[in-house]
Order: sequence, then structure tokens, then C-alpha cells
Amino acid sequence: MTEKKSAPIDQETFRALIDAYGSSPHRWPEAIRGEAFSFMETEEGRALADGAGQLDAVLSRLQPPSPSSELTGRILAGGETWRTRRQRFRRWAISAGLIGIGVAGGLTGAVAVVVITPPLLFP
Repeated sequence: MTEKKSAPIDQETFRALIDAYGSSPHRWPEAIRGEAFSFMETEEGRALADGAGQLDAVLSRLQPPSPSSELTGRILAGGETWRTRRQRFRRWAISAGLIGIGVAGGLTGAVAVVVITPPLLFP
């Protein structure tokens, strides 16, 4: 079994790779990692990787803001509303199913009575 060699990476492809996955090679897709390493050894590749590394360092120091209590309250209220609607739908579906089963049973009984009962004989 031979390994499939892909075309060498160009500057635009390498830029798209580090824009999508960052400068850390362990995040890059396995299929393109070897070619990306080869391009990273060039001067253009090192410059792009260094720039992306600086951006990664800045982004790793940033802390995401905490959600406001208003947003938290809206999310929790939305969850309660969804849960309430789901419970109502379940109750409605169970009720409709039981009514359907009752009607089917009644019709089955009526058909059974009609089939089993001997016909009326008129003199």
C-alpha cells in the first residue's frame, strides 16, 4: 500500500490553514500536516506562522465576558417555557392516544357484535 502524496501547499492554502486552525500544528488536519510543515520551513511560512502565533498568544490571554444576570434569566425562562410546552404536548398526545384506543375498541366491539349475532329471521 502506497501513501498518497498531495500537491505541495502554497501561501494562500497555508494562510487559510493557520487562519482556521491557528499556528499550533497539533490542531491542523492530519492529511495536510506534512505539507504544511514543509511550507512552514520557508521564509514566507515562518512569517505567517509567527504572526499567527502572536495572535494565538493574545487570544489565549483574553477571558470571555461573563453573561449578564438578565441574559441568564432570559435563558432560564426560555427553558422553563419550552419544558412546559413539551409537558403539555405529551399530556395531549397521551390523551389523544387513549381516546383513539377507546374508539377503536368500541368499533371493534360493535363489529364483533354485528358479525357474531345471528341474522333476524322475518316470517
